[in-house]
Amino acid sequence: MMNARFNAIRWLTVVVMGVTLGLLYVSWRVSLIHPGVGEGRRSAAQQFSMAPVKLSEASVRKELIQVIESQLSAFRKNDYPKAYHYAAASVQEQMPLPAFERMVRTGFPVIARSSSAEFGVTVDNGEEALVNVGIISEAGKTIRYQYFLKHERAGWKINGVTRIRFEGTNV
Repeated sequence: MMNARFNAIRWLTVVVMGVTLGLLYVSWRVSLIHPGVGEGRRSAAQQFSMAPVKLSEASVRKELIQVIESQLSAFRKNDYPKAYHYAAASVQEQMPLPAFERMVRTGFPVIARSSSAEFGVTVDNGEEALVNVGIISEAGKTIRYQYFLKHERAGWKINGVTRIRFEGTNV
C-alpha cells in the first residue's frame, strides 16, 4: 500500500513538471513567432534582432568601445546631457533626459560612478552590436554588463545595457 501511494505522488510530480515545462516551451515559441507582443516591455537583450553576428573587425570594435567609453566618461563628470547624446534614438524617444538620468543613477549606480572599464568579446552584424564590458566600481569591484548598440546615421549608439550575473564556477 505504501509503495502505491509513493508511486502516485511521483507520478503526480512528473505530470505537474511536464505541464509546466510544456507551458514554458509554448510561451517561448509564441514569443518567437509573434515578436511584437509586449513590444513596450522588451529588454535590450530581447530587442537584439538575432540576425547572424560575427566577431567585430578591429575598426568596428574600436568604434563601439569609443562610444561606450565616451558615455562612461560623461557619467563620471555628471554630464548627463552629453551621456544622453550616446543613447540610441529609440531610447531618447522612450525617455526624456531627466528620466534617463534618474534611470542611470538609480538602476545602474556602478555605471553612473565607474572608475574604469574592461572590454571583452564584441560581436556585430553591421546594424547591431553586443559588447561585453566589465565596469570597475569606485570600490574596485568588477561588475559585468552587456551593451547593445545600434548603428544609426550618426554612428553607433547605445540601445540598452543588461547586467550579467554569473552563477557557478568560472573557468
